[in-house]
Amino acid sequence: MKQQLQQQQQQQLQKHSQSQLRLIAVSSVLGLLLSACGTNPAQQAQSNQQDEYRAQSKVAKQAISEAPAWMYKLPKEAGVIYENGTAISSDFSMADLKAKTMAYVKICTGAGGKVRSQMKMYRADNDAASVEQSELTVRSLCPDVDISGVETVEMKHVAEGNRIRTYVLVALPMGQKNAVKSGKEIQNRSGEAFKELDNVTKDQAKDQNKDQTREQAKEQSAPALVAPAQTMPPIAPSTNLRPEPAAIPPLSQSGSSVEKALVPPEAPTLKMNVRPATKMDGSMMDSVRAVGPDTVIVESADGTQKQLGLLGSRNPEYIAKRAEALNKPGAVIGQVSIE
Repeated sequence: MKQQLQQQQQQQLQKHSQSQLRLIAVSSVLGLLLSACGTNPAQQAQSNQQDEYRAQSKVAKQAISEAPAWMYKLPKEAGVIYENGTAISSDFSMADLKAKTMAYVKICTGAGGKVRSQMKMYRADNDAASVEQSELTVRSLCPDVDISGVETVEMKHVAEGNRIRTYVLVALPMGQKNAVKSGKEIQNRSGEAFKELDNVTKDQAKDQNKDQTREQAKEQSAPALVAPAQTMPPIAPSTNLRPEPAAIPPLSQSGSSVEKALVPPEAPTLKMNVRPATKMDGSMMDSVRAVGPDTVIVESADGTQKQLGLLGSRNPEYIAKRAEALNKPGAVIGQVSIE
């Protein structure tokens, strides 16, 4: 009897425990269903935003912890400008390019240049979330400063999730330390020097042409200094150069001894008999005799002489023609007084 009673009690306890377990399971399921039905979309969006914020905060902390020391404090060196830059991208090369671009922008401004840039920003807020978008466009990188010879000193790469972050340190040597820029400046100065020399040569040639043109204009506008000899009928020279004997006077009837008086003949000459030049009123013009390339002696009709200087000229052809004209018989000159 006791064994039967014990078996019945055990069976009742098992049934009771099973019923309690069933109640607990049903209540937990009902609780889950009730909690799921009680969550609204706004709370779900806020929860997702918080999760995203925690993920971004974790990435930012990793970027700060992985940053090298020169991202916090730049090196200092006389005659060298240092700058840093960082960027993130899913592409390895794009991350390097963006980081170097940011460093070049900073080193340009550090060297005294100006960077033309444009920035656009959009932000939308509501009760559940906040969205911000920004875009920075560098239109002209360092147009006022020459950054030739910039060097990449150090570079570091860090993985952030499925993307790559690049840290870069660049340096721009100044003055004599920048060999690339110094060579470029020397080449530019040599080109400018040759160009200046060419300009000087061209200016000298232009000045010479102007002087020649001015001299020719003066010679054309000035009055003729040598008047051409008046045209006279040619005088045929005597073909008989032997002198004719002078006439002998008749013998005196009273003289016993008669001496023959002969007149000595004149020496033969080839000088042409040129008539003296006359003015419009019929009076004779002064004769001219050249005593140098730029000097003549003028002899008046009364026998007085005076020395005159001719107008100077740099044209050798004109000087030769003038000397030839002065050596001709009957040459005259024109004299003009300029006040």
